[in-house]
Amino acid sequence: MELMEILIIDDDEEFLYLLKDLIRKYGFNVHTSTNGIKALEVMMQNKIDLVITDAIMPDTPIMSFICTLKNSYPSTPLILISGLPDNPLINNSLILGADEFIPKPINTSSLVKTINKYNRAA
Repeated sequence: MELMEILIIDDDEEFLYLLKDLIRKYGFNVHTSTNGIKALEVMMQNKIDLVITDAIMPDTPIMSFICTLKNSYPSTPLILISGLPDNPLINNSLILGADEFIPKPINTSSLVKTINKYNRAA
């Protein structure tokens, strides 16, 4: 059985690696990136099944990232995470093609349930 390949994007490296370790414990392969440009490079080099990205990063405008990702990888689910759940950016991102939104702090069971919703290998 192939493991699901997940890409996590967050400019907060400490949070990024905590989330990476957490998700790996549930049996997923995890790739990481600290910005959208590096993330797209990871996507080109690996078969990524799901993307989890922070909605607000200083060097990655989320709206253009979502458009680029959905144009290049239309079937790859995109989960947004953010500590600002009432931000209009979240609603606009969901309209543009993000599939899910999970607020920070992350609820582990909610995150794993959401990931498994898109897990074709399960």
